[in-house]
Amino acid sequence: MNKYKKIKDLREDHDYTQEFVANYLQVKRSTYANWENGDVSIPLKIVDKLSLLYNVPLSFLLGISPKKENEKINPMIYDNVLSNLNKLKENNKYSYQKIAEALGVSRSQCYKYYKGICTIPTHIMISLYDFYKVDIDRLCGKIS
Repeated sequence: MNKYKKIKDLREDHDYTQEFVANYLQVKRSTYANWENGDVSIPLKIVDKLSLLYNVPLSFLLGISPKKENEKINPMIYDNVLSNLNKLKENNKYSYQKIAEALGVSRSQCYKYYKGICTIPTHIMISLYDFYKVDIDRLCGKIS
């Protein structure tokens, strides 16, 4: 099953063409088509833009929640995401090693994610949501 089926459904529900959405996202239509077909992973910043375009939570777009109704969707501020993750790490007294093992990445890669040295991929953000058992939209500051 296509893990990003919802983005195609939403596009069609809004009578948008792939070209229109690609232009909105500032990418090539073929790049957008690959995301829509589930051929490649969608970067988190693009999922954020799609949630704003359709005013739906990340959890809906990523197939975590079947509900798309929500209050106003806010843009994600990546520094706030990092701050929220670091607070969760500290509050739970988790080491980078423990988190890395749960995510299936190296300790050094985990450290780079938490310090903002490299951007957290969408699939890792979903794993963090699972690991911490927190609402992904609250974690990313998308809803209040």
